Amino acid sequence: MYSAFYFIVALAILVVVHEFGHFWVARRCGVKVLTFSVGFGRTLWQKTGKDGTKYIVAMIPLGGYVKMLDEREGPVDDAELAYSFNRQPLRSRVAIVAAGPIANLVFAIAAYWLIFVMGIPGIKPIIDFIEPTTPAFQAQLVVGDEIQAINNKPTPTWQSVYKELAVVSEHGGTVNLTIASGTIQQQRQITVPKRNLEQKPQQSLLEQLGITPVRIKLLPIVDNVVAGGAADRAGLKKGDLLLSHNGQHIDDWNRWVDLIKSSPEKALNITIERNKQQIDLALTPAKGDDNSGFIGARVNASATPIPKALQAELRHGPIDALYYASKETWQFTTSTLKSLGGMLVGTVSTKNLGGPISIAQYAGSSAEQGAITFISFLAMISISLGILNLLPIPILDGGHLMLYFIEALKGSPLSESMQQSAQKLGIMLLLTLMILAFFNDLTRLFG
Repeated sequence: MYSAFYFIVALAILVVVHEFGHFWVARRCGVKVLTFSVGFGRTLWQKTGKDGTKYIVAMIPLGGYVKMLDEREGPVDDAELAYSFNRQPLRSRVAIVAAGPIANLVFAIAAYWLIFVMGIPGIKPIIDFIEPTTPAFQAQLVVGDEIQAINNKPTPTWQSVYKELAVVSEHGGTVNLTIASGTIQQQRQITVPKRNLEQKPQQSLLEQLGITPVRIKLLPIVDNVVAGGAADRAGLKKGDLLLSHNGQHIDDWNRWVDLIKSSPEKALNITIERNKQQIDLALTPAKGDDNSGFIGARVNASATPIPKALQAELRHGPIDALYYASKETWQFTTSTLKSLGGMLVGTVSTKNLGGPISIAQYAGSSAEQGAITFISFLAMISISLGILNLLPIPILDGGHLMLYFIEALKGSPLSESMQQSAQKLGIMLLLTLMILAFFNDLTRLFG
């Protein structure tokens, strides 16, 4: 229920943003808007504004719509023909249709701007271990070094380090590191391997480089548990404290992660503490695509305080934040487009496609982690929604834009019959996409 609630909240916010884009530009282009609805189905609330627009909140919060005056949908009085959508010049119709996805991208920039101004807490990027014969070893990095900047871009937290390295890994190459080694600042160069979009990586990017970050000893307290996952089937619940495996005491979440990863499809006898009582459970980790084990449970990191010596924050001023927010939106947009392109040509697995169940789970888990994480989730989903609507599939905004492009080329709109045929094809393609995403969700959920 928790995930479902925040899924509805997220969807309602993003639908309002998307439809407001259409609404705002339509009004500026002189088109009469009849209805602005958030959701479908039975009306829960409605109000008619001074502008004559009917504002509605409906029962099913899985979308929304803006209904404009249009001769194709019903008779229009002669006095209002000039305010009809279908009577507008091509450039106005293009602007109105494109405004929805653009509003989603603008919202993402605003969300990231807010995040960067508020500040993103994290852990200082201090190296705990260097694996021999790796790029980090060859770059002469040593234990205790702090990565202060990558290519002159400040990296106060491990998250910022990973983001900068991830950008370079799209093509591979050498980066310049600014290192604080004790009280001495030094420059190092390290070669970042190119990321292979065709395969799921066996190691994280930092592991490929041979870098082990300083890790906080997290108390093994369970936060949320994925419904239907291995942890759920074993009886683990939020708030459980993991105590031991086969009688061996384990007081560090990271050690539990190592145990789970190394035990795919192996029965583990574990002991937990719940409500001051010890309970024995049988836990069998599922096997992931990389052949490592996973159980579908997250640690309650907030239960473990971060030592002050390791606390850091990524924050920008209002002006710089706008630049970094735009950059973040651009990077996520291009990454998503590359993944979609890879799916079309078969170089990226369609298993990466997520549906409503996955989105709901991410919504719930991000909300539990705090406002910044939830806002970041909203930004990413807003970008994804904008890109999805720009796909050249009839019935989506991108499909309408494709028809307008054809109209611009031939000098007149396609015939009504051809447009209706395109709409039917679009519905079939969209249903196929939704079924595939839902199937992936069920596969992840039930293995």
